Amino acid sequence: MEDNEDIREGLSTLLEAEGYGVIPVGTAEEGLAQLQRQHVHLLITDYMLPGESGGWLVEQAMKEGCVRQTRVVMITAHPRVVPPSGVRMLHKPLDINEFLGIVEEELAALAQHAA
Repeated sequence: MEDNEDIREGLSTLLEAEGYGVIPVGTAEEGLAQLQRQHVHLLITDYMLPGESGGWLVEQAMKEGCVRQTRVVMITAHPRVVPPSGVRMLHKPLDINEFLGIVEEELAALAQHAA
């Protein structure tokens, strides 16, 4: 989830070019609705979103059981954001190679946990 359309499209294009399926949305509320409909392996969300925050999204999804077998990465420009338990935090500006490495690590950890 990313509210900035250019960043959302850029990250989506980058991830799709790496072979990942992507479901881009712009708000926490849209993200929660999507998570209620469909299981995802990795949730990547910005912390600051219009309306509710990415933190709210993750907490609601956890309460509703939407992310039981989902890895979560939160991105923020704010230095003092404390992520919910089990959430990996990345700080802006993103280094693309580091970002892709973390996506790979999180999905590998999910696969290892499922094995």
